[in-house]
Amino acid sequence: MTASFELVVTTGGDFEFRLLSRTGKVLAVSERYKDKNSAVAGIRDAQESAAMAFINDRTTRPPSTPAPPSGLQQTQQGPSRWFG
Repeated sequence: MTASFELVVTTGGDFEFRLLSRTGKVLAVSERYKDKNSAVAGIRDAQESAAMAFINDRTTRPPSTPAPPSGLQQTQQGPSRWFG
């Protein structure tokens, strides 16, 4: 199974969509839309935008680097350059 978008009607009668992982876990929830056509347009925009998206890391610390497996030496010196 692949990831999917789920279009739902809220208790207030608005529409929203959810991005679901392959296992059905909710990854993201959209804003609310007054009509179904607008919600579907939002899904199409999300599909297009996600394909071109990049990670904008606004954390204050770099991601931690896992320790090398036992018996191997770490050769990289200095901070991680994952987002740099």
